[in-house]
Amino acid sequence: MIYAPVSKPSIVTSNITAVETKDFSLTCQATGQIHAYQWFINGVAPAGSRIQLSPDKRTLTLSRLTRRDNKGPYECEIRNPFYSNRSDPFTLDVAYGPDIATIDHISDQFATGINVTLSCVADSNPPAQFTWLQNGQSVSNSASFSIITSLNHIGNYTCIATNSFTGLTRSANKTLMIYAPLSKPTILTSNNTAVETKDFSLTCNATGQIHAYKWFINGVAPAGLRIQLSPDRRTLTLRSLTRSNNKGPYVCEIENPFYSNRNDPFTLDVAYGPDIATIVHSPDEYPTGANITLSCVADSNPAAQFTWLHNGQPVSNSATFSIIASLSDAGTYTCTASNSFTGLTRTATKNIIIYAPVSKPTIVTSNITAVETKDFSLTCQATGQIHAYQWFINGVAPAGNRIQLSPDKRTLTLSRLTRRDNKGPYECEIRNPFYSNRSDPFTLDVAYGPDIATIDHISDQFATGINVTLSCVADSNPPAQFTWLQNGQSVSNSASFSIITSLNHIGNYTCIATNSFTGLTRTANKTLMIYAPLSKPTILTSNNTAVETNDFSMTCNATGQIHGYKWFIDGVAPAGRRIQLSPDRRTLTIRSLRRSENKGPYVCEIENPFYRNRSDPFTLDVAYGPDIATIVHSANEYPTGANITLSCVADSNPAAQFTWLQNGQRISNSATFSVIASLSDAGTYTCTASNLFTGLTRTATKNITIYAPLSKPTIVTSNITAVETKDFSLTCQATGQIHAYQWFINGVAPAGSRIQLSPDKRTLTLSRLTRRDNKGPYECEIQNPFSSNRSDPFPLNVTYGPDIATIDHISDQFATGINVTLSCVADSNPPAQFTWLQNGQSVSNSASFSIITSLNHIGNYTCIATNSFTGLTRTANKTLMIYGE
Repeated sequence: MIYAPVSKPSIVTSNITAVETKDFSLTCQATGQIHAYQWFINGVAPAGSRIQLSPDKRTLTLSRLTRRDNKGPYECEIRNPFYSNRSDPFTLDVAYGPDIATIDHISDQFATGINVTLSCVADSNPPAQFTWLQNGQSVSNSASFSIITSLNHIGNYTCIATNSFTGLTRSANKTLMIYAPLSKPTILTSNNTAVETKDFSLTCNATGQIHAYKWFINGVAPAGLRIQLSPDRRTLTLRSLTRSNNKGPYVCEIENPFYSNRNDPFTLDVAYGPDIATIVHSPDEYPTGANITLSCVADSNPAAQFTWLHNGQPVSNSATFSIIASLSDAGTYTCTASNSFTGLTRTATKNIIIYAPVSKPTIVTSNITAVETKDFSLTCQATGQIHAYQWFINGVAPAGNRIQLSPDKRTLTLSRLTRRDNKGPYECEIRNPFYSNRSDPFTLDVAYGPDIATIDHISDQFATGINVTLSCVADSNPPAQFTWLQNGQSVSNSASFSIITSLNHIGNYTCIATNSFTGLTRTANKTLMIYAPLSKPTILTSNNTAVETNDFSMTCNATGQIHGYKWFIDGVAPAGRRIQLSPDRRTLTIRSLRRSENKGPYVCEIENPFYRNRSDPFTLDVAYGPDIATIVHSANEYPTGANITLSCVADSNPAAQFTWLQNGQRISNSATFSVIASLSDAGTYTCTASNLFTGLTRTATKNITIYAPLSKPTIVTSNITAVETKDFSLTCQATGQIHAYQWFINGVAPAGSRIQLSPDKRTLTLSRLTRRDNKGPYECEIQNPFSSNRSDPFPLNVTYGPDIATIDHISDQFATGINVTLSCVADSNPPAQFTWLQNGQSVSNSASFSIITSLNHIGNYTCIATNSFTGLTRTANKTLMIYGE
């Protein structure tokens, strides 16, 4: 059979136009020796329930076309055993739509004079044709058109989208409303006059496209139970008008969606009153000659009319009038307020009194002389219109239970006179509501004393050699006479005298104060003590040695005029329950000595009121310890050859003596010693710290382990051969001081559900071996604290296969005389052994063999792949057809 090349095919369609939702067919048209037809959509074989092929695959039919899924490009290919050819790509242009028509998003309402564009869209192929109708009349044949809004443009707009290819039509509707400006509204009232407590209505009067009415009172929306709006809000009614709440101003506003307008503000003038009449800003009493102005007020709209009466007789027709006060102007004044608009009348009354001036008063006394502890009276003498008498002592009103006033307050009596409280000056004053007059000041000179004699404030104690002045005072009128006695002997006749202190001046001093006018005598006493300097004290201790936890006492030893002993520890006063002082504070005892708290230094101080002296500082050296012995700065484990240094410390005073034992045998008498580590140096080391002074001994123990280097481990396997899908174990074999085993696969720690380690991690087991995952290499490492060693890498050679046998891709048909090579492959480790059979007869024992085709080679060829290690066998078959001339 001889094949010539095939010509290029072309694609012929069932319809001129491809329409969405319709079926559409493409036929591959070609001539020549065509064995097969093949279609490609976007370069791949067609697939899907909506794509059908004719039995010979020449015609491809697309069911229910869609605009997105069926564009292509489409190609058809023709073939025979030696030639093939493919058509040019064919892309479908699917006609569809128009889809739902939509008018572009614009408002439904506009003001007049606005440029508005109406746009219609509808997805369509080819693009849709558009027609616009206004209220059923055509206004445009384009997708968009514009208008300048006026009231003529109110109505319904319809967009019609048409596709002449598909015969489909879609429409969309929009209703436009156009608004013109509004004229200014006015307010119409229900009455000409607004009267308090009456109802009053206001109506908003306007024309035009009014959608709503709004009211504003003082710029805000009306609110409250007394304000009511009609259902359309055009009329506002005020219930029970009040002068303060209902003034406004009132504004009404009309509006539509694009325009609004307000009236001019409207303010209510509410008629009311008069309210209660009041006589203001005038007292009830006046002095003669005063300008009296009487004013009457009464809140009223319109303003009230006023009339004044004096004792029933008219005196004025104005709200305010004035007079110059005289005694004849006293009496009753009545104001009458009237409102001719409301017919209401109110009255107010005031009684006025007129006063004349008063003369100056004088003070008359009950006795010529004022004596302390005696009673004394003063009387205020005066004439005129006197309403009250008032007394002043030192400028203020008298107070206290020793000061008494007569019922009319004219006479003031002082009970039991005192020098300080009763001197004055005294003044009496007479008053009426407009006049007052005061007497000249009157001062008392009260005789007294002498009082208690007092020696001036000086100390009772002095150092020797001090200039001391003794002064005596005793309050007396007239002044007292003074006499001084020392130990009963007269030493001075003046109020003060001086001495240079010495021990001879120790004793009692008496001051005597005498007043020859009163015959009284007073005395005062003072005892003086004179002090000499003190010598330096010393500290005596209870023991020669201070021992921790024992008591220890120190006594301050000194002579002289000692008033007190003081102790200081580190410069501050002693404190704490463990420090005790004797009653005279001379001896300080420390209970249960402590090394850190009781060192001092200690100082004792003696003192009297003028001198003090301190001992030299005394510091305690407290014997203690040894405390807990501690082995420091050393590890518990060492490698052989390491320098081991063992140090023992124990706090002690004096310093402790040390002894070291290894496994009970003495090895050193120093606090620190060193050895070069060997296995024989392992064991228990004991440090003993001793203090010969305290007799105390402390011990510390350390266990030391020595590690030798580890030898290199080896990996021992459970089987000689690792077989895919079988379990396989590897064991780390080594000797020495091994603390831990660790495995590494490809340099990292093993992980995964198919890898298991024995409890001591010495053996690693691989479950269900695979050729790819388990190659390794594997390493095992042994460790102790100072040494580690790792085995040589161990790679797994996993035996597998053969897998599926495959004959290399060659044709099933050949002409005679062709050199054909048959090759068989099958993945296997180790590589598979191959055998070829032709029609059941062995023809080759290699993976590949070649033939020169003849009709004898027609038949079935079998490839057999065998792996002697796994015992598996795989086969593959191919049937060859050879064609002769």
